[in-house]
Amino acid sequence: MTDLTIRAAGPRDVVTWRALRLDGIRRHPQAFIVTEEEAAKVPLEEDEARLQTGDRFLAFLGDVAVGLIGLNGHTMPRQRHRGEIGPLYVVPSARGQGVADGLLTAAMAEAEARGIWQIELSVFVENAPAIALYERHGFSVTGKIPNAIAGTDGFEDDLLMIRISEHS
Repeated sequence: MTDLTIRAAGPRDVVTWRALRLDGIRRHPQAFIVTEEEAAKVPLEEDEARLQTGDRFLAFLGDVAVGLIGLNGHTMPRQRHRGEIGPLYVVPSARGQGVADGLLTAAMAEAEARGIWQIELSVFVENAPAIALYERHGFSVTGKIPNAIAGTDGFEDDLLMIRISEHS
């Protein structure tokens, strides 16, 4: 792993965050809920506000941004133990260098720090590398979401994966 740095994204990172996210949507539309057009229409201020919460992370190889991840915690009192991972994206040239592992580890550590002990995510059923990543980090398939996304070639199914940590 060459000079990998993972850090929380902040409002000053909004241009980098948006560029990586749009690149991910463009390359892998089945992995994102929003389309490229929908994401591009989000006001810059809305993305800046999202990056103020400390639950978004960027990965850098040297000084080049190569990946991102988000942790979305539930705010209702009876659901605060739950959170969702998404988005997670690593540029193709940085894959196989531990970037996704580092991002996922950072998001899981943040979840633990926030008292989130059940982490959920959905992943395209044909995304074998992502499924293997999540399984390596203790996630298990708990179900299938048929027709989860209306893709360009028809409806696409997702797997629901959950990781439950020890809690008190």
